[in-house]
Amino acid sequence: MHFNLEEQEQLAELKAWWKQYGKWLIAILILILLTYTSFTAWNWWQNRSSLAASKLYDTLLVSAQKQDVPGVLRATKDLQDQYSSTSYAGMAGLVAAQIANSSGDMGAAEQQLRWTMSKASSDAHRDVARARLVSLLIDKPDFADAEKVASASVSKAFEPLLLERRGDVQLAQQKTVEARQFYQQAWDKLAKNPDTADEAKRLLKVKLDAVGGR
Repeated sequence: MHFNLEEQEQLAELKAWWKQYGKWLIAILILILLTYTSFTAWNWWQNRSSLAASKLYDTLLVSAQKQDVPGVLRATKDLQDQYSSTSYAGMAGLVAAQIANSSGDMGAAEQQLRWTMSKASSDAHRDVARARLVSLLIDKPDFADAEKVASASVSKAFEPLLLERRGDVQLAQQKTVEARQFYQQAWDKLAKNPDTADEAKRLLKVKLDAVGGR
């Protein structure tokens, strides 16, 4: 095949460009391919894990309905060990704590709440576990630990609930003035949120009135 002078010049420029940039272009294409492959594999694994976790969580709920505490705890442990990155692990911890507490096993309930509070993938699950753990520690009673747990940082939506729990800690120690301060702070935050459930406001109002607030 014969090329005219202009085509030969273009071909020479293309060869020179490829010699200078070809390796970089191939490297970029390989990187893009590897990134896409990794992303696809990760999504596949996440979907597979989520499906397996959901089936195990269904098993847990069946055990919970039967009040089968050992069955609930076994399923919860499997979820936490194998699928801790899924939301099902956090939900399992909350359910297991409730079932264990109902059966009188406060040690198991505390263990599940602490796991969920520190390791659940969902902020909401962690914050719910924290609030429930405070109540459990009040009943224990371990007021120092309850105050420590309640005073930690939480997501904005749960700030009023943890302030209320801090008030509960103080009230359990008959520290009415301190309890009123926390209940008032919780009430002020709830009052600013039009989406707050009426029941939550009603219960907090009862506590606030009991300590002479508002």
